[in-house]
Amino acid sequence: MANSSPSRGRWIALAVLVPLCAWLVYRNLLSPGAPEVAGASPRLEAAQRGALPDANRGGETSRAARAPSEEGKALTRQQLAALDPTLRLDLLERSRQVKYEGGSRNIFQVYTPPPPKPVSDPVVGPPIAPPPPSAPPLPPPPPSVPLKFYGVATPPGSAQKKAFLTDGEEIIIGLEGDVIAKFYKIIRIGLNTIELEDNRTKQHQSLPLQEE
Repeated sequence: MANSSPSRGRWIALAVLVPLCAWLVYRNLLSPGAPEVAGASPRLEAAQRGALPDANRGGETSRAARAPSEEGKALTRQQLAALDPTLRLDLLERSRQVKYEGGSRNIFQVYTPPPPKPVSDPVVGPPIAPPPPSAPPLPPPPPSVPLKFYGVATPPGSAQKKAFLTDGEEIIIGLEGDVIAKFYKIIRIGLNTIELEDNRTKQHQSLPLQEE
């Protein structure tokens, strides 16, 4: 039993040390972060060496820094021209050379508009006379009288004259002032004519003496 105790302790120590060694190897050699850390150190050292003050190297560095900037500008213009075929670099440069000059104006001065131009009165001509009124239409001609005058007779001892007229086959006898054939009033009886008035139109008509 005394011999078995040390051997058992060694086995326990091996069981603890082997995983620990494997973990250390993996961390230092096989871990993905190990090369980066190793590679970062040389770069840091090179940067520190390049940062040492050197007058000659500083001047060269400044000239080298200016050259890429000018190249960058030229490349930028070329890239712009390639992206937009319609870009005219000559016109762009010409627009940059133009000097813009604004007009002088006092912003604290109240603007007073100019007085309006006088408006001349329009020339008024003589008034236009209205056209004369049109003449009233002539009255329609009186309707023809359907009577015929055939003669005159004066009774003995009387100054009144009797007129003899016909309306078709009907014989009509009338004195001055009588209304015959319903519409015609005898106004005057002459030797060769008789004057009648139409009661409907108040127009006078003369009938000549009919000769047989």
